Amino acid sequence: MRLVTLLALAAALSSCASPGPPRPGLAETTRSRRAQVVDADTGRPVTGAIVFVVFYLWPERGFGNFPTSKVFRDSKEVVTDQEGRFVVSGPWDSSSWFTERIFIFKPGYGPWRFQGQDRAPNPFEASRAYSAWLQETWERFTDTGVVIELRPLRTREERLKYMEQGWDLRDRVGDGYRRETPFDPFYFFDIPADRLVGFQALVDQERTDLNLPRRQLNGNRQPR
Repeated sequence: MRLVTLLALAAALSSCASPGPPRPGLAETTRSRRAQVVDADTGRPVTGAIVFVVFYLWPERGFGNFPTSKVFRDSKEVVTDQEGRFVVSGPWDSSSWFTERIFIFKPGYGPWRFQGQDRAPNPFEASRAYSAWLQETWERFTDTGVVIELRPLRTREERLKYMEQGWDLRDRVGDGYRRETPFDPFYFFDIPADRLVGFQALVDQERTDLNLPRRQLNGNRQPR
């Protein structure tokens, strides 16, 4: 009898360990993401930058509530207008600030940050305070709108690093900016190649200006 009970328990735990298919949360709605992209040095609007927003789904968690990998759901692409503004609509829930990814690029520019992110709590020293700041910023991003600062690449050397070599650990990128570049191994995740066509076109333009050969972006598409 005890053996039967143990086998039944093992089977139950095994079924719990397998995550279910990813699905939208019950509280999901649709919201617009609104922002103006500006040059971080001058504050002037950045026209013609590509904004690529990726939406993910998360499978149900398995036994022990261990997290499982996110799964590509959809993406939206838009180009900033003459005032540097853009609007992108898509699914939203209370965890969107954490699950979404936003990529912005224009030749001659590098990473982006929300305006004021350089004064936000340090995520490595005060992670809860930083998360609260980011959630509040994301609420404005999906309501009245925010300002996003795009970092200009000030020298040819910086442009080459962003397009080919990657930042050196000694490089001062700036507070609030991500250090990843478009060709870092984990810059994109689980994105179909056909969704990267517009982003690839601007990257190709920058590489041509720098006399670099064409290089294919890797969306790190996961096997299905």
